[in-house]
Amino acid sequence: MALRWIGVCLAAAMACAVIRPQRPELATAVSLAAGAAAMLGLALYLEASLPRLQALRALAEGADDQVVNAILRCAGISVLSELAGQLCRDAGETALAGRVRLIGRVAILALCLPLAESLLGSLSRLVS
Repeated sequence: MALRWIGVCLAAAMACAVIRPQRPELATAVSLAAGAAAMLGLALYLEASLPRLQALRALAEGADDQVVNAILRCAGISVLSELAGQLCRDAGETALAGRVRLIGRVAILALCLPLAESLLGSLSRLVS
């Protein structure tokens, strides 16, 4: 399914490259339509994956909820910051795109620091 949407986006990008010199407004419309269709396809793909994510969460019932929540939040931050960065880049704001991606990385690091402290504490207790 993902390959299909990748193909649609690549075809739209090639069409935009051909159309843009003569009709830039049409190229923008094609790009927006392909992007919207791809995002809808991604949403449907994620919706189909939801039962698997719930099954993984059920398997992690014995694990600390803080760990499971941190993993899911990190995944969400990663996806959202990448999407926002790409939207900024598409708008021609490459510097802003870099800042958005940096903010996402720092947020993930900050979210993982308590887990790292807990892990290192457990390891030091095992070694002692």
